[in-house]
Amino acid sequence: MKEKELTLEINNKEYKVIIEDFTAQTAVVSVNDNRYNVNLKDLGLEQAPLLKPVVSPRADALHAASAAGSAAKKPLHRPKSLDDGKSITAPLPGLILKINIKEGDIIRAGQCVMLLEAMKMENEVNATCGGLVLDIRFKEGDSVNQGDVLILLKPVED
Repeated sequence: MKEKELTLEINNKEYKVIIEDFTAQTAVVSVNDNRYNVNLKDLGLEQAPLLKPVVSPRADALHAASAAGSAAKKPLHRPKSLDDGKSITAPLPGLILKINIKEGDIIRAGQCVMLLEAMKMENEVNATCGGLVLDIRFKEGDSVNQGDVLILLKPVED
């Protein structure tokens, strides 16, 4: 995310606020040059799966250069409308090494859905709940931040 600077007036006093980083669960903000790590509570997290990850221009250029030879690849991000969906989020920042599922698969809670490299270690990303895989928001080789929505699920009846 590109830094965003705001000027807020609260009780007739102006505050200079810079939003440095923002995910579904956390934000890093500076208020009048004091830096804060903020845990976000009750933001309507049922809407968090609808947030679209932002790709930096440099990452976009690298992706375009690597994908130049294969025009048949699907787009990097495909937002979908989902009212009752669940999601699997990145437990820590890292690089996606391997995706073990595909769209349309039915997965169960605890199943390893992908491998994530962080701090030179491979980490399993396990499903927190079961369901039908509607959308995989990243591909192998992509970098993700903690809290990024990786996979959208639709609950299924047993």
